[in-house]
Amino acid sequence: MNRSTLWNIIRLIYVSLGIACATYLFDLWFFSIYPEMLPAEASFLEGVTFIILGALFFLGSGGISQTTRRAAMTAAAATAMGKDVIGPSEIFRRDAWKPKGFTRLGLILILTGIFLLLIYFVSL
Repeated sequence: MNRSTLWNIIRLIYVSLGIACATYLFDLWFFSIYPEMLPAEASFLEGVTFIILGALFFLGSGGISQTTRRAAMTAAAATAMGKDVIGPSEIFRRDAWKPKGFTRLGLILILTGIFLLLIYFVSL
């Protein structure tokens, strides 16, 4: 493991820990005004939510974009004109799931959720 990779991991942990601390401090402030839930319980719910959102951002979006649709229409028009090109079904099959996730954001949210769950279990 080289130095830049280690530095990126440390920054990822620091950012996640900072967001988790800021979230917990917000919970302390907010639930002192409206005491309907303990801040630790809120951190559990927020931790699970951050983990789920992080996983969704990590996976990202995939599927057929406007560019893929335009390329398929062009291929269909070229096939209708008698040109020998790949068909629209091949274009749709090739571009069906190309995940374009937000890797850093997903990892930050997952680590933030883990830190919030740790806060919850430590405060029991």
